[in-house]
Amino acid sequence: MNDSMSYRLMKPGEEAEVFSLVECGFNQFVRDDCTQEGIREFFRATRVMVFDQPPNHFIMVAVTQGKIVGMIDMKENCHICLFFVDSSYQRQGVGKALLDHALAYCLRNTPEVTAIDVHSSLFAVPIYKKLGFRQTKPEQIRNGIRFVEMVKQLQPQSAIFG
Repeated sequence: MNDSMSYRLMKPGEEAEVFSLVECGFNQFVRDDCTQEGIREFFRATRVMVFDQPPNHFIMVAVTQGKIVGMIDMKENCHICLFFVDSSYQRQGVGKALLDHALAYCLRNTPEVTAIDVHSSLFAVPIYKKLGFRQTKPEQIRNGIRFVEMVKQLQPQSAIFG
């Protein structure tokens, strides 16, 4: 992993760069598993999450040399809405570190959280499994988007901080 990588909340003014990262990742890895309706719905929802930043969401980014190379959007400190890493930085631990930082932030804000869930793209299912998630339901299609529901159980705060 790149030693100069930092992980932090998205700052005002970074929305377009984050949206571009999501758009590239979606088009490269997810788009083929969606209908035209699904593609429209994905980008409609993504614009709201990134540009409007609903109060029950936060976006954390991975940054190296001034460039955003990863992002995760969490809803209510327990649901992953978006999670993308620039393809040039995949398989280098950036996604795992970004998830770890996001989970730490979730637990600081909501210590009672016991699990994190996600509606994973088909492409990302093996990645989430490697990160400790397990599939909870069969593949589904909603609003033209194919996904698999997955969950990761978290250790109680007392076990983490003893």
